[in-house]
Amino acid sequence: MLENLENFLEMNAELAWLLILIFAFLESFILSGVIVSAAILFTTCIFIYNAEVLPLYLIVPIAILGAHLGDMCGFVFGKTIGPNLLSTKFMKKREKVIKRAQKFLDKTGSYTVILGRFVPAIRPIVPFLLGISDMKIIRFYIADVIACLCWGVGLALLVTGIGSIFN
Repeated sequence: MLENLENFLEMNAELAWLLILIFAFLESFILSGVIVSAAILFTTCIFIYNAEVLPLYLIVPIAILGAHLGDMCGFVFGKTIGPNLLSTKFMKKREKVIKRAQKFLDKTGSYTVILGRFVPAIRPIVPFLLGISDMKIIRFYIADVIACLCWGVGLALLVTGIGSIFN
Protein backbone atom coordinates (compact mmCIF):
# COMPACT_ATOMS: atom_id res chain seq x y z
CA MET A 1 0.00 0.00 0.00
CA LEU A 2 2.83 2.41 0.85
CA GLU A 3 4.29 1.93 -2.61
CA ASN A 4 0.90 2.75 -4.20
CA LEU A 5 0.69 5.88 -2.09
CA GLU A 6 4.18 6.96 -3.14
CA ASN A 7 3.36 6.35 -6.81
CA PHE A 8 0.12 8.31 -6.49
CA LEU A 9 1.88 11.26 -4.86
CA GLU A 10 4.67 11.28 -7.43
CA MET A 11 2.10 11.49 -10.23
CA ASN A 12 -0.31 13.85 -8.41
CA ALA A 13 1.83 16.07 -6.20
CA GLU A 14 -0.75 18.85 -6.37
CA LEU A 15 -3.16 16.64 -4.38
CA ALA A 16 -0.76 16.07 -1.47
CA TRP A 17 -2.54 18.65 0.71
CA LEU A 18 -5.88 16.91 0.12
CA LEU A 19 -4.44 13.53 1.08
CA ILE A 20 -3.11 14.94 4.36
CA LEU A 21 -6.47 16.56 5.11
CA ILE A 22 -8.40 13.37 4.34
CA PHE A 23 -6.11 11.04 6.34
CA ALA A 24 -6.09 13.43 9.33
CA PHE A 25 -9.89 13.57 9.22
CA LEU A 26 -10.32 9.81 8.80
CA GLU A 27 -8.02 8.88 11.67
CA SER A 28 -9.86 11.32 13.98
CA PHE A 29 -13.50 10.58 13.11
CA ILE A 30 -15.38 7.96 15.14
CA LEU A 31 -16.63 5.85 12.21
CA SER A 32 -13.31 5.63 10.37
CA GLY A 33 -10.76 6.26 13.12
CA VAL A 34 -11.07 2.73 14.42
CA ILE A 35 -9.91 1.45 11.01
CA VAL A 36 -7.60 4.18 9.67
CA SER A 37 -4.35 4.25 11.59
CA ALA A 38 -2.40 7.37 12.50
CA ALA A 39 0.61 5.58 10.99
CA ILE A 40 -0.88 6.18 7.53
CA LEU A 41 -1.07 9.92 8.18
CA PHE A 42 2.45 10.06 9.63
CA THR A 43 3.89 8.03 6.76
CA THR A 44 2.15 10.24 4.21
CA CYS A 45 3.40 13.42 5.89
CA ILE A 46 6.95 12.07 6.10
CA PHE A 47 6.93 11.08 2.43
CA ILE A 48 5.51 14.46 1.35
CA TYR A 49 8.08 16.27 3.49
CA ASN A 50 11.05 14.20 2.25
CA ALA A 51 9.94 14.42 -1.39
CA GLU A 52 9.70 18.20 -0.91
CA VAL A 53 6.18 18.20 -2.31
CA LEU A 54 4.96 20.50 0.47
CA PRO A 55 6.91 22.36 3.14
CA LEU A 56 6.39 21.54 6.80
CA TYR A 57 4.74 24.90 7.45
CA LEU A 58 1.87 23.75 5.16
CA ILE A 59 1.79 20.06 6.11
CA VAL A 60 1.18 20.70 9.81
CA PRO A 61 -1.70 23.22 9.55
CA ILE A 62 -3.47 21.05 6.97
CA ALA A 63 -3.16 18.02 9.28
CA ILE A 64 -4.36 20.09 12.25
CA LEU A 65 -7.40 21.24 10.26
CA GLY A 66 -8.25 17.68 9.18
CA ALA A 67 -7.88 16.36 12.74
CA HIS A 68 -9.99 19.18 14.16
CA LEU A 69 -12.73 18.62 11.58
CA GLY A 70 -12.74 14.90 12.39
CA ASP A 71 -13.02 15.61 16.10
CA MET A 72 -15.81 18.16 15.64
CA CYS A 73 -17.77 15.79 13.41
CA GLY A 74 -17.33 13.03 16.00
CA PHE A 75 -18.56 15.36 18.75
CA VAL A 76 -21.61 16.45 16.75
CA PHE A 77 -22.26 12.82 15.80
CA GLY A 78 -22.24 11.99 19.51
CA LYS A 79 -24.61 14.88 20.29
CA THR A 80 -27.10 13.91 17.59
CA ILE A 81 -26.91 10.13 17.21
CA GLY A 82 -25.39 9.22 20.59
CA PRO A 83 -28.56 9.39 22.70
CA ASN A 84 -30.34 7.04 20.28
CA LEU A 85 -27.41 4.62 20.44
CA LEU A 86 -27.56 4.58 24.23
CA SER A 87 -31.10 3.28 24.09
CA THR A 88 -30.18 0.23 21.98
CA LYS A 89 -30.23 -3.26 23.46
CA PHE A 90 -26.46 -3.59 23.01
CA MET A 91 -25.77 -0.44 25.04
CA LYS A 92 -28.41 -1.18 27.69
CA LYS A 93 -26.44 -4.34 28.58
CA ARG A 94 -23.38 -2.16 29.18
CA GLU A 95 -25.20 0.62 31.01
CA LYS A 96 -23.08 0.37 34.17
CA VAL A 97 -19.80 0.75 32.26
CA ILE A 98 -21.21 3.59 30.16
CA LYS A 99 -22.43 5.50 33.23
CA ARG A 100 -19.01 5.10 34.84
CA ALA A 101 -17.30 6.37 31.67
CA GLN A 102 -19.70 9.32 31.43
CA LYS A 103 -19.07 10.23 35.06
CA PHE A 104 -15.32 10.19 34.40
CA LEU A 105 -15.74 12.30 31.24
CA ASP A 106 -17.96 14.82 33.02
CA LYS A 107 -15.32 15.20 35.72
CA THR A 108 -12.27 15.46 33.42
CA GLY A 109 -13.94 16.98 30.32
CA SER A 110 -11.49 19.32 28.61
CA TYR A 111 -8.44 17.43 29.83
CA THR A 112 -9.80 14.27 28.26
CA VAL A 113 -9.86 16.00 24.87
CA ILE A 114 -6.19 16.90 25.18
CA LEU A 115 -5.13 13.49 26.51
CA GLY A 116 -7.28 11.67 23.93
CA ARG A 117 -5.63 13.53 21.04
CA PHE A 118 -2.29 11.90 21.93
CA VAL A 119 -3.52 8.32 22.42
CA PRO A 120 -4.24 6.76 19.01
CA ALA A 121 -6.41 3.95 20.39
CA ILE A 122 -8.94 6.32 21.95
CA ARG A 123 -8.48 9.40 19.72
CA PRO A 124 -11.62 8.91 17.59
CA ILE A 125 -13.78 7.71 20.50
CA VAL A 126 -13.25 10.62 22.93
CA PRO A 127 -15.05 13.32 20.89
CA PHE A 128 -17.99 11.00 20.31
CA LEU A 129 -18.31 10.15 24.00
CA LEU A 130 -17.96 13.79 25.00
CA GLY A 131 -20.71 14.60 22.50
CA ILE A 132 -22.98 12.15 24.31
CA SER A 133 -22.07 13.71 27.65
CA ASP A 134 -23.27 17.11 28.82
CA MET A 135 -20.20 18.97 27.53
CA LYS A 136 -21.02 22.20 25.72
CA ILE A 137 -19.82 22.47 22.12
CA ILE A 138 -17.88 25.70 22.74
CA ARG A 139 -15.96 24.12 25.62
CA PHE A 140 -15.14 21.10 23.45
CA TYR A 141 -14.17 23.35 20.53
CA ILE A 142 -11.68 25.37 22.58
CA ALA A 143 -10.18 22.26 24.19
CA ASP A 144 -9.93 20.56 20.81
CA VAL A 145 -8.22 23.53 19.15
CA ILE A 146 -5.62 23.53 21.94
CA ALA A 147 -5.23 19.73 21.69
CA CYS A 148 -4.87 19.81 17.89
CA LEU A 149 -2.30 22.61 18.03
CA CYS A 150 -0.21 20.65 20.57
CA TRP A 151 -0.63 17.53 18.45
CA GLY A 152 0.51 19.52 15.41
CA VAL A 153 3.76 20.40 17.18
CA GLY A 154 4.25 16.70 17.91
CA LEU A 155 3.51 15.88 14.27
CA ALA A 156 6.10 18.42 13.10
CA LEU A 157 8.71 16.91 15.44
CA LEU A 158 7.91 13.39 14.24
CA VAL A 159 7.97 14.33 10.58
CA THR A 160 11.28 16.15 10.81
CA GLY A 161 12.84 13.63 13.21
CA ILE A 162 11.77 10.43 11.50
CA GLY A 163 11.91 12.12 8.10
CA SER A 164 15.61 12.91 8.59
CA ILE A 165 16.29 9.26 9.44
CA PHE A 166 14.65 8.02 6.23
CA ASN A 167 15.89 10.81 3.99
